[in-house]
Amino acid sequence: MMSDGDRLNAENLVEVHKAHGEWEGNLLVGYLRDNGVEATLQEPASIAPLNVAESMTGSDKVCGIFVLDHDSKRASELVKEFLSAAADEGVLEENAAEQLHVDKETITRLRGAVQEERKTFEFLAWSGVVFLGAAALLWATWPAWLRVGPPAPGFRWVMVILLALGAVIAGAWSSRRS
Repeated sequence: MMSDGDRLNAENLVEVHKAHGEWEGNLLVGYLRDNGVEATLQEPASIAPLNVAESMTGSDKVCGIFVLDHDSKRASELVKEFLSAAADEGVLEENAAEQLHVDKETITRLRGAVQEERKTFEFLAWSGVVFLGAAALLWATWPAWLRVGPPAPGFRWVMVILLALGAVIAGAWSSRRS
C-alpha cells in the first residue's frame, strides 16, 4: 500500500493549457491554486543568445500549465471558466451595470469628486507655473548663494527665455482650464 506522498510522487503531471505569455500563465496558476488545484507553470527552454532577443521583442512564449493527473478534469473546467470570464467583455459590462445603482445621490457624489479632482489639477498646474517662473528668475539673477559660477551668458539667457515661455504657456493653459 502506497502512502499519499508516494502516490503524489508517482503521479504524472498533465498539461491542461498552453498560456500565451508568462503573465497569463501566472494568473491561471494562481486561479487554479485559489480553487484548490495545485498547478505549476513551465516555460519552454530558450537558447542563451535568443532569450535576450525574445525579451526585447516582447514575443509571447507559450508556457504550459501542468497539474497532477487526478486534478486534470477539475483544472480544465477551471481554466475554461477563467478564460470565458476574462474574455467575455459583454458579460463583464452587464455585471458592472447590474452592480451600479445610479441615483441622484450617487451622481451628486461623483460630480463632487470630479470637482475636487479638477481643483487638485488646477492647483498642480499653477504650482508648475510658479516653479517655472521662479526657475526663470533664478537663472536671470544667478544669486551668489548658489556658490556655482554662472553658465555662459548665451546659454543662461536661452534658459531664462525657455523657462519664462514655459511659465507663460502653462499659465495660459491653466487659465483656459479654470
